[in-house]
Amino acid sequence: MSKDDKQIATPLLGRMSFGMNFSPNFSSGKELEHLDREELLVTARSLLAEAQALSVRIAAVNEVATAINRSLNLDEILRVVGKQAKWLLDFEHLSVYLLKDNSGRFIKLIGNPVEFEESLIANNNSFHKALKTGQAQLIKQADPTDFLNQYTSQIILPLESSKKILGVILFGSTRPQAYNQEDLRIGYLLALQLSSAIRNANSFEDLNLLYSEIEKEKLKSDNLLLNILPAQIADELKSTGRVNPVYHSSATILFTDFENFSKIAKLMTPESLVEELDYCFSYFDRIIEQYGLEKLKTIGDSYMCCGGIPKPNLTHPLDVVLAALQIQKFMEIRKQQKLKQNLPYWDTRIGIHSGELLSGVIGKKKFVYDVWGDTVNLASRIESSGVAGRINISQATYELVKDSFDVEHRGKILAKNMGEIDMYLIKGIKA
Repeated sequence: MSKDDKQIATPLLGRMSFGMNFSPNFSSGKELEHLDREELLVTARSLLAEAQALSVRIAAVNEVATAINRSLNLDEILRVVGKQAKWLLDFEHLSVYLLKDNSGRFIKLIGNPVEFEESLIANNNSFHKALKTGQAQLIKQADPTDFLNQYTSQIILPLESSKKILGVILFGSTRPQAYNQEDLRIGYLLALQLSSAIRNANSFEDLNLLYSEIEKEKLKSDNLLLNILPAQIADELKSTGRVNPVYHSSATILFTDFENFSKIAKLMTPESLVEELDYCFSYFDRIIEQYGLEKLKTIGDSYMCCGGIPKPNLTHPLDVVLAALQIQKFMEIRKQQKLKQNLPYWDTRIGIHSGELLSGVIGKKKFVYDVWGDTVNLASRIESSGVAGRINISQATYELVKDSFDVEHRGKILAKNMGEIDMYLIKGIKA
Protein backbone atom coordinates (compact mmCIF):
# COMPACT_ATOMS: atom_id res chain seq x y z
CA MET A 1 0.00 0.00 0.00
CA SER A 2 1.45 3.37 -0.96
CA LYS A 3 1.68 6.30 1.41
CA ASP A 4 -0.97 8.07 -0.61
CA ASP A 5 -3.28 5.14 -0.09
CA LYS A 6 -2.82 5.34 3.70
CA GLN A 7 -3.37 9.05 4.11
CA ILE A 8 -5.10 11.64 2.00
CA ALA A 9 -4.62 15.36 2.52
CA THR A 10 -7.34 17.49 1.01
CA PRO A 11 -6.25 21.12 0.76
CA LEU A 12 -9.05 21.91 -1.70
CA LEU A 13 -11.78 20.49 0.45
CA GLY A 14 -13.21 23.91 1.11
CA ARG A 15 -13.92 24.33 -2.58
CA MET A 16 -15.68 20.99 -2.90
CA SER A 17 -19.39 20.72 -3.54
CA PHE A 18 -21.45 18.92 -0.95
CA GLY A 19 -24.41 18.22 -3.19
CA MET A 20 -24.71 15.32 -5.58
CA ASN A 21 -21.00 15.40 -6.27
CA PHE A 22 -20.17 11.74 -6.16
CA SER A 23 -19.73 9.03 -8.76
CA PRO A 24 -22.18 6.11 -8.93
CA ASN A 25 -20.74 2.67 -8.47
CA PHE A 26 -21.66 0.67 -11.55
CA SER A 27 -21.16 -2.90 -10.66
CA SER A 28 -21.36 -3.94 -14.27
CA GLY A 29 -18.53 -1.58 -15.25
CA LYS A 30 -20.59 -0.30 -18.20
CA GLU A 31 -21.01 3.33 -19.15
CA LEU A 32 -24.40 4.76 -18.26
CA GLU A 33 -25.61 4.89 -21.87
CA HIS A 34 -24.87 1.18 -22.26
CA LEU A 35 -26.94 -0.03 -19.31
CA ASP A 36 -30.16 -1.85 -19.91
CA ARG A 37 -33.43 -0.90 -18.25
CA GLU A 38 -32.98 -3.13 -15.22
CA GLU A 39 -29.43 -1.97 -14.63
CA LEU A 40 -30.57 1.65 -14.91
CA LEU A 41 -33.25 1.05 -12.28
CA VAL A 42 -30.72 -0.51 -9.88
CA THR A 43 -28.34 2.40 -10.43
CA ALA A 44 -31.08 4.98 -9.94
CA ARG A 45 -32.21 3.33 -6.68
CA SER A 46 -28.60 3.30 -5.47
CA LEU A 47 -28.13 6.96 -6.30
CA LEU A 48 -31.39 7.89 -4.60
CA ALA A 49 -30.45 5.99 -1.43
CA GLU A 50 -27.06 7.68 -1.28
CA ALA A 51 -28.62 11.10 -1.84
CA GLN A 52 -31.18 10.51 0.90
CA ALA A 53 -28.48 9.33 3.31
CA LEU A 54 -26.38 12.40 2.53
CA SER A 55 -29.42 14.65 2.95
CA VAL A 56 -30.11 13.17 6.38
CA ARG A 57 -26.52 13.74 7.48
CA ILE A 58 -26.51 17.33 6.21
CA ALA A 59 -29.75 17.95 8.12
CA ALA A 60 -28.05 16.54 11.21
CA VAL A 61 -25.14 18.93 10.69
CA ASN A 62 -27.60 21.81 10.55
CA GLU A 63 -29.19 20.67 13.81
CA VAL A 64 -25.78 20.56 15.51
CA ALA A 65 -24.97 23.98 14.08
CA THR A 66 -28.21 25.42 15.44
CA ALA A 67 -27.47 23.95 18.88
CA ILE A 68 -23.89 25.20 19.16
CA ASN A 69 -24.79 28.65 17.87
CA ARG A 70 -27.22 29.10 20.75
CA SER A 71 -24.32 29.44 23.19
CA LEU A 72 -21.32 31.74 23.54
CA ASN A 73 -19.78 29.51 26.18
CA LEU A 74 -17.01 27.39 24.69
CA ASP A 75 -17.37 24.54 27.17
CA GLU A 76 -21.11 24.38 26.47
CA ILE A 77 -20.47 24.40 22.71
CA LEU A 78 -18.00 21.52 22.96
CA ARG A 79 -20.40 19.61 25.20
CA VAL A 80 -23.09 19.87 22.53
CA VAL A 81 -20.66 18.75 19.81
CA GLY A 82 -19.61 15.75 21.89
CA LYS A 83 -23.23 14.84 22.45
CA GLN A 84 -24.59 15.28 18.92
CA ALA A 85 -21.66 14.51 16.61
CA LYS A 86 -22.51 10.81 16.85
CA TRP A 87 -25.43 11.51 14.51
CA LEU A 88 -22.96 12.57 11.83
CA LEU A 89 -20.05 10.14 11.94
CA ASP A 90 -19.23 6.74 13.36
CA PHE A 91 -16.29 7.21 15.72
CA GLU A 92 -14.88 5.97 19.00
CA HIS A 93 -12.71 8.99 19.67
CA LEU A 94 -13.59 12.67 19.33
CA SER A 95 -11.38 15.49 20.50
CA VAL A 96 -10.45 19.08 19.72
CA TYR A 97 -7.21 20.95 20.06
CA LEU A 98 -7.78 24.70 20.48
CA LEU A 99 -5.26 27.47 19.89
CA LYS A 100 -5.55 30.85 21.53
CA ASP A 101 -2.98 33.47 22.43
CA ASN A 102 -0.09 31.23 21.32
CA SER A 103 -1.08 28.39 23.60
CA GLY A 104 -2.94 25.16 22.89
CA ARG A 105 -5.48 23.11 24.81
CA PHE A 106 -6.33 19.48 24.03
CA ILE A 107 -9.87 18.48 25.01
CA LYS A 108 -11.11 14.91 24.69
CA LEU A 109 -14.86 14.85 24.14
CA ILE A 110 -15.52 11.16 23.49
CA GLY A 111 -13.46 8.01 23.96
CA ASN A 112 -10.79 6.47 26.16
CA PRO A 113 -8.24 8.65 27.96
CA VAL A 114 -5.46 9.90 25.70
CA GLU A 115 -1.95 10.83 26.77
CA PHE A 116 -1.45 14.12 25.00
CA GLU A 117 1.64 16.30 25.24
CA GLU A 118 2.61 19.26 23.10
CA SER A 119 5.81 17.42 22.18
CA LEU A 120 3.65 14.78 20.47
CA ILE A 121 2.84 17.29 17.74
CA ALA A 122 5.72 16.40 15.44
CA ASN A 123 6.42 18.32 12.27
CA ASN A 124 5.72 15.40 10.00
CA ASN A 125 2.60 13.94 11.53
CA SER A 126 -0.97 14.49 10.38
CA PHE A 127 -1.98 16.48 13.43
CA HIS A 128 0.76 19.02 12.74
CA LYS A 129 -0.09 19.23 9.04
CA ALA A 130 -3.75 19.96 9.73
CA LEU A 131 -2.85 22.50 12.40
CA LYS A 132 -0.13 24.34 10.53
CA THR A 133 -1.24 24.08 6.90
CA GLY A 134 -5.03 23.96 7.24
CA GLN A 135 -5.15 20.74 5.18
CA ALA A 136 -7.83 18.22 6.16
CA GLN A 137 -6.37 14.78 6.84
CA LEU A 138 -8.15 11.51 5.95
CA ILE A 139 -6.05 8.77 7.56
CA LYS A 140 -6.70 5.15 6.62
CA GLN A 141 -3.73 3.64 8.49
CA ALA A 142 -2.48 5.54 11.56
CA ASP A 143 1.27 6.00 12.00
CA PRO A 144 2.63 3.92 14.95
CA THR A 145 4.25 7.06 16.38
CA ASP A 146 0.97 8.98 16.33
CA PHE A 147 -0.44 9.70 19.79
CA LEU A 148 -3.82 8.46 18.46
CA ASN A 149 -2.30 5.35 16.91
CA GLN A 150 -4.83 3.15 18.72
CA TYR A 151 -7.34 4.48 16.19
CA THR A 152 -6.51 3.07 12.80
CA SER A 153 -8.82 5.39 10.90
CA GLN A 154 -8.82 9.09 11.57
CA ILE A 155 -10.19 12.35 10.24
CA ILE A 156 -8.36 15.49 11.32
CA LEU A 157 -9.97 18.74 10.26
CA PRO A 158 -8.69 22.28 10.77
CA LEU A 159 -10.91 24.72 12.62
CA GLU A 160 -10.43 27.91 10.70
CA SER A 161 -12.06 31.32 10.71
CA SER A 162 -11.06 34.41 8.74
CA LYS A 163 -7.95 32.62 7.50
CA LYS A 164 -6.85 32.00 11.08
CA ILE A 165 -6.52 28.44 12.35
CA LEU A 166 -8.24 28.14 15.73
CA GLY A 167 -7.37 24.46 16.22
CA VAL A 168 -8.33 21.04 14.87
CA ILE A 169 -11.09 18.50 15.46
CA LEU A 170 -10.17 14.81 15.46
CA PHE A 171 -12.33 11.76 14.80
CA GLY A 172 -10.92 8.26 15.38
CA SER A 173 -12.09 4.71 14.79
CA THR A 174 -10.40 1.38 15.41
CA ARG A 175 -12.05 -0.01 12.28
CA PRO A 176 -9.73 -0.10 9.26
CA GLN A 177 -10.88 1.96 6.28
CA ALA A 178 -13.67 3.41 8.43
CA TYR A 179 -13.92 6.72 6.61
CA ASN A 180 -14.38 7.85 3.03
CA GLN A 181 -14.59 11.19 1.20
CA GLU A 182 -18.23 11.65 2.12
CA ASP A 183 -17.38 11.29 5.82
CA LEU A 184 -14.65 13.85 5.27
CA ARG A 185 -17.16 16.27 3.76
CA ILE A 186 -19.64 15.82 6.59
CA GLY A 187 -16.87 16.31 9.15
CA TYR A 188 -15.77 19.40 7.28
CA LEU A 189 -19.28 20.87 7.43
CA LEU A 190 -19.26 20.33 11.19
CA ALA A 191 -15.79 21.89 11.43
CA LEU A 192 -17.03 24.98 9.59
CA GLN A 193 -19.90 25.45 12.04
CA LEU A 194 -17.71 24.71 15.05
CA SER A 195 -15.09 27.21 13.84
CA SER A 196 -17.71 29.92 13.66
CA ALA A 197 -19.01 29.09 17.13
CA ILE A 198 -15.47 29.06 18.59
CA ARG A 199 -14.71 32.41 17.00
CA ASN A 200 -17.88 33.91 18.48
CA ALA A 201 -17.18 32.36 21.89
CA ASN A 202 -13.60 33.67 21.85
CA SER A 203 -14.80 37.14 20.88
CA PHE A 204 -17.39 37.04 23.66
CA GLU A 205 -14.74 35.94 26.16
CA ASP A 206 -12.37 38.68 24.99
CA LEU A 207 -15.18 41.20 25.30
CA ASN A 208 -15.93 40.06 28.83
CA LEU A 209 -12.26 40.30 29.74
CA LEU A 210 -12.21 43.81 28.31
CA TYR A 211 -15.28 44.77 30.34
CA SER A 212 -13.64 43.23 33.40
CA GLU A 213 -10.48 45.29 32.86
CA ILE A 214 -12.56 48.42 32.34
CA GLU A 215 -14.46 47.67 35.54
CA LYS A 216 -11.19 47.20 37.46
CA GLU A 217 -9.84 50.50 36.15
CA LYS A 218 -13.13 52.20 37.01
CA LEU A 219 -12.91 50.79 40.53
CA LYS A 220 -9.36 52.10 40.86
CA SER A 221 -10.50 55.50 39.60
CA ASP A 222 -13.46 55.52 42.00
CA ASN A 223 -11.23 54.58 44.94
CA LEU A 224 -8.78 57.34 44.04
CA LEU A 225 -11.66 59.81 43.87
CA LEU A 226 -12.93 58.63 47.26
CA ASN A 227 -9.48 59.29 48.72
CA ILE A 228 -9.91 62.99 48.03
CA LEU A 229 -13.67 63.52 48.05
CA PRO A 230 -16.56 62.35 50.25
CA ALA A 231 -18.58 59.55 48.62
CA GLN A 232 -21.67 61.76 48.25
CA ILE A 233 -19.63 64.52 46.58
CA ALA A 234 -17.77 62.03 44.35
CA ASP A 235 -21.11 60.62 43.14
CA GLU A 236 -22.37 64.11 42.31
CA LEU A 237 -19.16 64.93 40.43
CA LYS A 238 -19.31 61.67 38.41
CA SER A 239 -22.99 62.07 37.52
CA THR A 240 -23.08 65.80 36.71
CA GLY A 241 -19.42 66.71 36.10
CA ARG A 242 -19.58 69.41 38.75
CA VAL A 243 -20.39 69.93 42.42
CA ASN A 244 -22.68 72.67 43.60
CA PRO A 245 -21.58 74.57 46.75
CA VAL A 246 -23.68 73.65 49.77
CA TYR A 247 -24.65 75.86 52.70
CA HIS A 248 -24.56 74.12 56.08
CA SER A 249 -26.35 75.93 58.88
CA SER A 250 -24.43 74.00 61.53
CA ALA A 251 -21.15 72.10 61.41
CA THR A 252 -18.13 71.68 63.66
CA ILE A 253 -14.51 72.27 62.61
CA LEU A 254 -11.50 70.70 64.33
CA PHE A 255 -7.92 71.88 63.88
CA THR A 256 -4.81 70.29 65.36
CA ASP A 257 -1.32 71.73 65.41
CA PHE A 258 1.99 70.52 66.86
CA GLU A 259 3.59 73.02 69.19
CA ASN A 260 7.21 73.91 68.41
CA PHE A 261 6.97 71.81 65.28
CA SER A 262 9.66 73.69 63.32
CA LYS A 263 12.09 73.69 66.26
CA ILE A 264 11.70 69.94 66.84
CA ALA A 265 11.68 69.14 63.12
CA LYS A 266 15.23 70.48 62.86
CA LEU A 267 16.35 67.72 65.25
CA MET A 268 14.93 65.01 62.96
CA THR A 269 16.07 63.63 59.63
CA PRO A 270 13.69 64.34 56.71
CA GLU A 271 12.82 60.66 56.55
CA SER A 272 12.01 60.35 60.25
CA LEU A 273 10.04 63.63 60.16
CA VAL A 274 7.81 62.47 57.31
CA GLU A 275 7.50 59.02 58.87
CA GLU A 276 6.36 60.47 62.20
CA LEU A 277 3.86 62.83 60.57
CA ASP A 278 2.48 59.98 58.50
CA TYR A 279 2.19 57.79 61.59
CA CYS A 280 0.28 60.45 63.55
CA PHE A 281 -1.99 61.65 60.76
CA SER A 282 -2.80 58.10 59.67
CA TYR A 283 -3.96 57.42 63.22
CA PHE A 284 -6.00 60.65 63.17
CA ASP A 285 -7.61 59.43 59.93
CA ARG A 286 -8.75 56.22 61.60
CA ILE A 287 -10.19 58.15 64.56
CA ILE A 288 -12.25 60.59 62.50
CA GLU A 289 -13.47 57.75 60.30
CA GLN A 290 -14.66 56.03 63.45
CA TYR A 291 -16.74 59.11 64.35
CA GLY A 292 -18.04 59.78 60.83
CA LEU A 293 -16.11 63.02 60.36
CA GLU A 294 -14.80 64.35 57.07
CA LYS A 295 -11.07 64.94 56.67
CA LEU A 296 -10.48 68.17 54.77
CA LYS A 297 -6.73 68.69 54.56
CA THR A 298 -3.33 68.68 56.21
CA ILE A 299 -1.13 71.74 55.90
CA GLY A 300 2.35 71.00 57.15
CA ASP A 301 1.84 69.91 60.75
CA SER A 302 -1.78 71.11 60.84
CA TYR A 303 -4.70 68.67 60.49
CA MET A 304 -8.25 69.79 59.68
CA CYS A 305 -11.51 67.87 59.73
CA CYS A 306 -15.21 68.63 60.06
CA GLY A 307 -18.37 67.08 61.44
CA GLY A 308 -21.84 67.55 59.98
CA ILE A 309 -20.81 67.62 56.30
CA PRO A 310 -21.44 66.68 53.58
CA LYS A 311 -24.45 64.95 55.14
CA PRO A 312 -25.91 67.08 57.94
CA ASN A 313 -26.44 65.51 61.37
CA LEU A 314 -27.27 66.67 64.88
CA THR A 315 -24.40 64.93 66.66
CA HIS A 316 -21.48 66.64 64.92
CA PRO A 317 -20.27 68.72 67.94
CA LEU A 318 -20.31 65.64 70.20
CA ASP A 319 -18.63 63.49 67.53
CA VAL A 320 -15.87 66.05 67.01
CA VAL A 321 -15.13 66.47 70.73
CA LEU A 322 -15.06 62.68 71.24
CA ALA A 323 -12.62 62.38 68.32
CA ALA A 324 -10.52 65.18 69.82
CA LEU A 325 -10.34 63.33 73.14
CA GLN A 326 -9.09 60.23 71.37
CA ILE A 327 -6.51 62.23 69.42
CA GLN A 328 -5.41 63.85 72.67
CA LYS A 329 -5.03 60.42 74.32
CA PHE A 330 -3.08 59.03 71.36
CA MET A 331 -0.65 61.96 71.34
CA GLU A 332 -0.11 61.64 75.08
CA ILE A 333 0.77 57.95 74.70
CA ARG A 334 3.09 58.86 71.82
CA LYS A 335 4.74 61.52 74.01
CA GLN A 336 5.43 58.99 76.76
CA GLN A 337 6.92 56.55 74.21
CA LYS A 338 9.25 59.27 72.94
CA LEU A 339 10.27 60.28 76.45
CA LYS A 340 11.29 56.67 77.25
CA GLN A 341 13.44 56.63 74.11
CA ASN A 342 14.86 60.09 74.88
CA LEU A 343 13.52 61.36 71.57
CA PRO A 344 11.90 64.73 70.82
CA TYR A 345 8.11 64.79 70.93
CA TRP A 346 5.27 67.03 69.94
CA ASP A 347 2.61 68.51 72.19
CA THR A 348 -0.67 69.00 70.33
CA ARG A 349 -3.04 71.94 70.39
CA ILE A 350 -6.60 71.14 69.39
CA GLY A 351 -9.18 73.82 68.60
CA ILE A 352 -12.89 73.33 67.90
CA HIS A 353 -15.62 75.73 66.79
CA SER A 354 -19.16 75.21 65.51
CA GLY A 355 -21.22 77.36 63.14
CA GLU A 356 -22.45 77.83 59.60
CA LEU A 357 -20.23 77.34 56.56
CA LEU A 358 -20.15 76.63 52.84
CA SER A 359 -18.68 73.47 51.35
CA GLY A 360 -17.71 72.73 47.76
CA VAL A 361 -15.12 71.36 45.38
CA ILE A 362 -12.45 73.46 43.70
CA GLY A 363 -9.97 72.52 41.00
CA LYS A 364 -10.28 70.89 37.58
CA LYS A 365 -7.40 68.40 37.60
CA LYS A 366 -6.73 67.99 41.31
CA PHE A 367 -10.05 68.19 43.11
CA VAL A 368 -10.18 69.58 46.65
CA TYR A 369 -13.20 69.37 48.91
CA ASP A 370 -13.05 72.42 51.15
CA VAL A 371 -15.12 74.64 53.46
CA TRP A 372 -15.34 78.42 53.77
CA GLY A 373 -16.75 81.00 56.12
CA ASP A 374 -16.12 82.78 59.40
CA THR A 375 -16.62 79.48 61.23
CA VAL A 376 -13.47 78.13 59.61
CA ASN A 377 -11.46 81.24 60.45
CA LEU A 378 -12.59 81.27 64.05
CA ALA A 379 -11.90 77.53 64.46
CA SER A 380 -8.34 78.22 63.33
CA ARG A 381 -8.03 81.03 65.91
CA ILE A 382 -9.42 78.75 68.62
CA GLU A 383 -6.68 76.25 67.82
CA SER A 384 -3.85 78.81 67.69
CA SER A 385 -5.08 80.32 70.99
CA GLY A 386 -5.22 76.90 72.60
CA VAL A 387 -3.08 75.15 75.17
CA ALA A 388 -0.54 72.42 74.40
CA GLY A 389 -1.96 69.01 75.19
CA ARG A 390 -5.50 70.39 75.71
CA ILE A 391 -8.73 70.70 73.69
CA ASN A 392 -9.81 74.33 73.30
CA ILE A 393 -13.41 75.02 72.24
CA SER A 394 -15.41 78.14 71.40
CA GLN A 395 -18.50 79.51 73.12
CA ALA A 396 -20.65 78.16 70.28
CA THR A 397 -19.34 74.62 70.64
CA TYR A 398 -19.54 74.85 74.43
CA GLU A 399 -23.27 75.60 74.18
CA LEU A 400 -23.76 72.44 72.09
CA VAL A 401 -21.72 70.02 74.26
CA LYS A 402 -21.94 71.42 77.79
CA ASP A 403 -24.42 68.76 78.89
CA SER A 404 -22.10 65.93 77.87
CA PHE A 405 -18.61 67.15 78.82
CA ASP A 406 -16.90 68.72 81.80
CA VAL A 407 -15.28 71.96 80.72
CA GLU A 408 -13.06 74.64 82.21
CA HIS A 409 -13.88 78.25 81.34
CA ARG A 410 -10.73 80.12 80.38
CA GLY A 411 -12.41 83.50 80.22
CA LYS A 412 -12.03 85.87 77.30
CA ILE A 413 -8.93 85.14 75.27
CA LEU A 414 -7.54 87.51 72.65
CA ALA A 415 -7.76 85.91 69.19
CA LYS A 416 -5.80 87.44 66.34
CA ASN A 417 -7.94 89.89 64.33
CA MET A 418 -11.07 88.76 66.23
CA GLY A 419 -10.72 90.41 69.57
CA GLU A 420 -11.44 88.74 72.87
CA ILE A 421 -13.43 85.49 72.70
CA ASP A 422 -14.76 83.19 75.41
CA MET A 423 -12.93 79.87 75.30
CA TYR A 424 -13.24 76.58 77.20
CA LEU A 425 -10.98 73.59 77.77
CA ILE A 426 -12.50 70.12 77.63
CA LYS A 427 -11.73 68.18 80.82
CA GLY A 428 -13.55 64.98 79.89
CA ILE A 429 -16.88 63.26 79.53
CA LYS A 430 -19.37 64.00 82.27
CA ALA A 431 -19.81 61.13 84.67
